[in-house]
Amino acid sequence: MNVWDTIVRWDKSATLWLNNLSDPSTDGFWWVLSDVGTWVPVYIVIAILMIWRLGWKKGLGVVLSVVLTVLLVDQGANLVKSSVARFRPCYDNWMIMEGLRLPYGILSTGKYGFFSAHAGNCFGFAMASYLGLHWYRQGRMASVYGACVFCWATLVSISRILMGAHFLGDVITGAVVGLGIGFLCAWLAKKIVTKEKE
Repeated sequence: MNVWDTIVRWDKSATLWLNNLSDPSTDGFWWVLSDVGTWVPVYIVIAILMIWRLGWKKGLGVVLSVVLTVLLVDQGANLVKSSVARFRPCYDNWMIMEGLRLPYGILSTGKYGFFSAHAGNCFGFAMASYLGLHWYRQGRMASVYGACVFCWATLVSISRILMGAHFLGDVITGAVVGLGIGFLCAWLAKKIVTKEKE
């Protein structure tokens, strides 16, 4: 067995273990976390607060960096999914036979799941929005926001495993990609805003 096969085996085992930590009493909570539509009002409120607290120029810069992050991560995930063509756990026969929990059945998403756009978008959103707030308004508010938004991104990412939609490796890769693109977009926005002020 080569290194790649070993990694895939560990990934499947870890995913099964995490997936089976949940039970019917908590399925609804994880489902709500996993649903993109749940968070749209929150995104709007955060965008408004960023502009209100940072001023329209800095705030709009942060909002645009977040939008660009999500667009890049989402399109990147779609491209990689079709190229790698790794089945989601809910479409993997071995995972099903080994006891994968699918509390809401097979999700109406594409068959391929590497890497997780949910995890990428959430961690990208967290990174870009936190850095924008931290760079322009350091202090307790930025620290509290950072702790909350990264905790949220982690929970949403975990929910994808518990729903049977992604392997742990899909989620970790998505998180790393999101953090990287979020950092780059936030840095670019800061450079543009700073240059405008000069």
